[in-house]
Amino acid sequence: MFWNPAPDPPAALQSAPPAVVLASGETLSRPALDARVTAAAEALRGQGARRWGMLHMRNTLPSLVAYLACLRAGHVPLLLPADLHAGLVDTLRALYRPDWILQADGEGEALPGSGMRLKMCSGGPHAPGLLHPDLGLLLSTSGTTGSPKLVRLSYAAVQANAAAIADYLALGAQDRALTVLPAHYSYGLSVINSHLYAGSTLVLDDVSVLSTRFAQTMREQAVSSIAGVPSTYQMLHRTGFHLQDFPALRTLTQAGGRLDDKLTGIFARTAAERGWRFFVMYGQTEATARISYVPPDMLLAKIGAIGVAIPGGQLALDPDSQEILYRGPNVMMGYATGPGDLARGDDLQGVLRTGDLGRRDPDGLYYVTGRLKRILKMAGNRVSLDDVEQQLQQALGCPAAVGGRDERMVIWLEAPDPAVADAAKQLLSSRYGLHHSLFRLRTVDPLPLLASGKKDYSALMGDT
Repeated sequence: MFWNPAPDPPAALQSAPPAVVLASGETLSRPALDARVTAAAEALRGQGARRWGMLHMRNTLPSLVAYLACLRAGHVPLLLPADLHAGLVDTLRALYRPDWILQADGEGEALPGSGMRLKMCSGGPHAPGLLHPDLGLLLSTSGTTGSPKLVRLSYAAVQANAAAIADYLALGAQDRALTVLPAHYSYGLSVINSHLYAGSTLVLDDVSVLSTRFAQTMREQAVSSIAGVPSTYQMLHRTGFHLQDFPALRTLTQAGGRLDDKLTGIFARTAAERGWRFFVMYGQTEATARISYVPPDMLLAKIGAIGVAIPGGQLALDPDSQEILYRGPNVMMGYATGPGDLARGDDLQGVLRTGDLGRRDPDGLYYVTGRLKRILKMAGNRVSLDDVEQQLQQALGCPAAVGGRDERMVIWLEAPDPAVADAAKQLLSSRYGLHHSLFRLRTVDPLPLLASGKKDYSALMGDT
């Protein structure tokens, strides 16, 4: 397992690349990282075997050590953003009753080897039997909203997806990945996992791609690999990234939603000219991270495709609905909606119904043609429209409907008062971190309903 690797032979250590490069330029060898993880894991074991808790992540060494220590110690972390809204943290804590909370600041003792603050909680499960023995990791179905619906991932799924990604990306000791994406987000986490698995180097930094320091970091740290969601590549294009010289750059990957055809073509052609490899990929948190990819040498001829299944996986179409089905060892055990679900076994048996409609072309590549679920991918994060709708109604005290297409959310409020719309804007911005360009607010009186009394989203979306 990549979180508990066998020690390298002494001769190999002489030429081994660092495991981690920090924003300051400081490096950490594999033995040094292992020593930190071991110390943190021992401290976690000292709190009792097989506990679970909430780990607030950043792209920092303390967060990385705490994450790996949880896996090594057999503790199960729910990964959350470090700046998740306090109200959402309280909701998750009240529902799931974690044994502990790990965060950079706040109450608790410093975790040895990491420095993160470990706070033990009262009222938690405090019983190893309440966690299934295969359960290794919990991720929210929506990293932005901190949805209480969680994805249950086994240790085997986390390892299998890291291995598959390292395989098709052909990662090795020569690779250096800059952590552009959040560590709690399944795509960002997959970058960390796959590079650790392959013995590559992680350049840990939260630098924005819009910062002047980004290009400087790319060159100074000889970054060979970056990963981004559609908005990342939109920003990179605006800054002229594709026109600049980055001698060490070898691999670009894109997932987290569909990148528009024009930008896909621009980066694909630039990659071909520069000797880079540009991977357009498709995945879901429910598959740990990655489901498929388009081989770079096919990309220009297959723009819009999600590609072929990752190593060890299989894609198919439901013959009745044309829903994309995925089978592989990286499929989640199932969802959790409460603490009792943490003891459940593997509900899906390796088969995931993606909720996306699709087609398969004569060359065997798959395309997404639509969605069955009420989920949007916004700025790389999967956002549950039902979660946002519920929060709006609770906070505003009026009926609301939430819909959308691609990366644009639309909110309808049954309230003529402009102050209600202003409050909705504030909530969407402060609680969910959504920029105003990502949503539209409309008032309607009354909301259209179906005969069943349910909201008529089709009628609402028909006016967009």
